[in-house]
Amino acid sequence: MSGSEGRAANKLMAERYRALARVGVGGTAVVFRCRDLHTQRIVAVKSLRSNAANATPEAAKRFHREARLAAQLAHPNIVRVLDYGLTLPVIVGPQAHWSEDPDKPTPYLAMEYVFGVTLKDLLRRVGPLPLDWVWRLGEQLCAALAMAHSVGVVHRDVKPQNVMLLDSPLELLAKLTDFGIARQMGGDLSALTATGQVIGTPDYLSPEQVLGEPGGPSSDLYSLGIVLYELVTGRLPFEADTPLAAASKRMMMDAPPLTAFRRDTPAALQEVILVALRRDMPERFRSAMEFAEALRWSRAHAPAQPAVARGSWLAPGRAEPRQPTADAAVEGELDLSQQPTVLRVMRDPYAESTADAQPAPGAGGYAGGYAGG
Repeated sequence: MSGSEGRAANKLMAERYRALARVGVGGTAVVFRCRDLHTQRIVAVKSLRSNAANATPEAAKRFHREARLAAQLAHPNIVRVLDYGLTLPVIVGPQAHWSEDPDKPTPYLAMEYVFGVTLKDLLRRVGPLPLDWVWRLGEQLCAALAMAHSVGVVHRDVKPQNVMLLDSPLELLAKLTDFGIARQMGGDLSALTATGQVIGTPDYLSPEQVLGEPGGPSSDLYSLGIVLYELVTGRLPFEADTPLAAASKRMMMDAPPLTAFRRDTPAALQEVILVALRRDMPERFRSAMEFAEALRWSRAHAPAQPAVARGSWLAPGRAEPRQPTADAAVEGELDLSQQPTVLRVMRDPYAESTADAQPAPGAGGYAGGYAGG
């Protein structure tokens, strides 16, 4: 297909999604902000990169599994999966070919688009967060994990990079994304994960995951404990020259008190976070709901904290929070309207019976929350 033919095709993916901008590129996936022509809604469409160094059949299977598992999760604090299937690869300009073979179908995954930033981006901008925000975000992430665990899905990569914050002046709303390395409890991992293989992001791994164990709900809660520690103090509880060295520390050492880095940390909140970071799984919270209840208890037993309003901190320099329009350009995106673009289309939703014989959807979050690496 020529460039002119691609433009005539109206920049469509899967005969439905018109690409507006490239949101981000991860190790295994590229993500576009698109308009869904069926609903006129803005969505994020993630497509597997077949030319990536780690683009293996296993990565394609994980991509499919992400779509299948995440599609089970309907919760206000989880980024919703709307659709998945196959599309011929997107080619944007001569230097950005995401596929080795433009005629080979590649998996795609359509998700709700969140106008905002990742929790990691916010930490880089403002450092330690107001305690009011820590409690609110902690309870929301507990609720997201409780829902996932209730249907047997373990995330295994809970970290600030995988939490999107909605840019809204009305509420502080977190959405957990990126189920690319999630697993179904009781499922067979032998085809996707080698025995003893470390899966996840080293800075946020639980001790059992560092040892190469697959991890369960308690592992997700440990990782959430590290996230909350970082939100309060602006740093990780275990630091070393390398992430894996820091991960090894948490198998032998308890986390230092949060008050060592932030003196106004309430004793009750510190107690809750340190329980989540216990090295032995039986000593941690038994469930995400128990963790959430402990956070509510710590808030009730802490000195009164001033409520901190939402505002323009999500995009420095704005006098008012952005009220984005559907086609508005977003910082960090590559506008495709002026790019020589070829979008090849093929519709072929996955069937369970042929999942092992074809590429499959699901790997990574988007632009720091969508385009996982």
